[in-house]
Amino acid sequence: MASPRSRKAPTEKEKDQLVCVSGDARAQLISRIPRELDNFWRMDPRVPGGLLNGHAYLSSPILNKSLAFSDYERRVMSIHGMLPVAVRTMDEQVAACKMLLNQMTTRTQQFMYLRNLGGTNRRLFYRLLETNWNTYMPVLESSETDFLIKLHSLFFHKPQGMYITIKDLGHVGQMLRNWPRRTVRCVMVSNGASVLSIGDYGINSMAVLLSILHQNVILGGIHPDFCLPLVLDVGTDNEELLQDPLYMGLREHRTSHLKFHQLFDEFALSVLQQFGSRTTILCKNFDAHNAIYQLEKYRELQCFMDIDFQCQGACGLSGVVVANRLKRMQFKCNTFLFYGTHAMNIGMARLCLALFKKEGLIEGTARERIWFFDNKGLVVGNRKGIPAVLREFINCGKPTTDLAEAIDQIRPNVLVGGGGQPNVFTKEVLRAMERSAEQPIIFAMSRPIENAECSAEDAFTYTKGRCIFITGSSLPRVKYANKWYQPGRSNSIYLQPGILQGILLSGMTTVPDETFLVAAERLAWLVWPDDLAQRNVYPPIRKIQCINQRIAEAVFLYAYRKGLATLWPEPNNPTEYIKSQKYDSSYRTVASEVYCMEDSVISTTESHKYYKENA
Repeated sequence: MASPRSRKAPTEKEKDQLVCVSGDARAQLISRIPRELDNFWRMDPRVPGGLLNGHAYLSSPILNKSLAFSDYERRVMSIHGMLPVAVRTMDEQVAACKMLLNQMTTRTQQFMYLRNLGGTNRRLFYRLLETNWNTYMPVLESSETDFLIKLHSLFFHKPQGMYITIKDLGHVGQMLRNWPRRTVRCVMVSNGASVLSIGDYGINSMAVLLSILHQNVILGGIHPDFCLPLVLDVGTDNEELLQDPLYMGLREHRTSHLKFHQLFDEFALSVLQQFGSRTTILCKNFDAHNAIYQLEKYRELQCFMDIDFQCQGACGLSGVVVANRLKRMQFKCNTFLFYGTHAMNIGMARLCLALFKKEGLIEGTARERIWFFDNKGLVVGNRKGIPAVLREFINCGKPTTDLAEAIDQIRPNVLVGGGGQPNVFTKEVLRAMERSAEQPIIFAMSRPIENAECSAEDAFTYTKGRCIFITGSSLPRVKYANKWYQPGRSNSIYLQPGILQGILLSGMTTVPDETFLVAAERLAWLVWPDDLAQRNVYPPIRKIQCINQRIAEAVFLYAYRKGLATLWPEPNNPTEYIKSQKYDSSYRTVASEVYCMEDSVISTTESHKYYKENA
């Protein structure tokens, strides 16, 4: 049998056929791609200790233990005298870090300290985050505010991911080989075209990818060496960045769709070749057009998922399912009106369509319950200038450019905002929703919170306290008519780390839409009664680690139930197996104790005496 490197590589024509064939033909074409590595069975990313000396340990963020090196390790590794005499446990080091962080008054100070800690002692960094996730993880988060995104060029001090530009077209595979850690199981990729709801921020989207990396480690238990953050730099249309002398990316306008697709094709095939088909490509911050194009083209070729399009959409869907449970209402009775063309809106709409059909609605009836409204008005058949990404959701109706009028016409009970236009849900719009449904469900998902479609106070006031309000950011409780209500927070952080862990551990080679329905339904059953009493349709954020553990179990079991898993034999206890594979931030012993020769060797005199007596 020929080795992987001796296989005849597919031609360019055959590569194009990879996306439009299925079954045996697809498997045959994929098998002809020369593979350098399949990382699925590489479960231990540790560096053999014998290859490095003590000074290398001190300078490596992966291996450094700082004051936790024992006296014996310091002597054996020739670093005795390089550290103060004190020897601290990891818990004592964590306590010292907390004391220092508590004295810092600004987020900039805290971020720079945590960044430097991660660059010098990675295990201590993640242990600190694990011990008090609610306090320290928001400092590193980029999912709610644009603080780290806008200042990424100022904060940059050492590479933490990869940057591939449109100028590197034709050499992507060669560049991926430059990544020093070869145990990659997930490539997190962005082109920065649609960051939060603030638009094009080019390579500054690396800040978002790094925060996702930390979420995967802390919430999903995924080893940090399994994740590769990567930005495809194809320019930017943000004039402010183009004129910024400190911007680190290409100073040119975005390349054409054709050239970008060529670059992404080469990137996807290089990942498949170098890391195997079970390595997940995790997309983030792509515009809706490219998100849909990439998903349709690659979902059958390898593990491929989009956080905004699928994970965020599944989280929104989960909130609606819980809200329906409060009213004892079937999901198929909902009518949705989506405002804006954000990838999350389209992804959630597609998942809603799938769940409608799962509950027994035919295709045509299901589509009549999903409506879109963009900056040119209601998306109906006799309207001109409908974007390509919304053509699948065209309905028959009266054209209108007034959102409140559209609500009165459609009578939706769910209004989802994701257009990035602040305060677009005006008093008239909210009152129209109050007339439209007994308990309207209102999503104001644009982030940061300054860009939200409406405030929680306005939502409860103009719906007379009857709404369920959901946003993409954390908000305090709201008081209306002497009652307290907690706005829900719909964020992919509830699902994405758990979904990814379930995919990686089961060895899935493709990720169907049903995976996200399974995750959404599992999340819906984790909401606490106390939260429901305040109309919060999401579980408490303080339990986010346990929640992602349950999501990982649900996806893991689904993979075996549907025959998608490639890990055999199937573990007898999936829960314990998933727990056993979680990243352990504890320090490793780097210099083992050696036995004493004096206790195990017979002296020369005794050996002569023994042979003389037994001659």
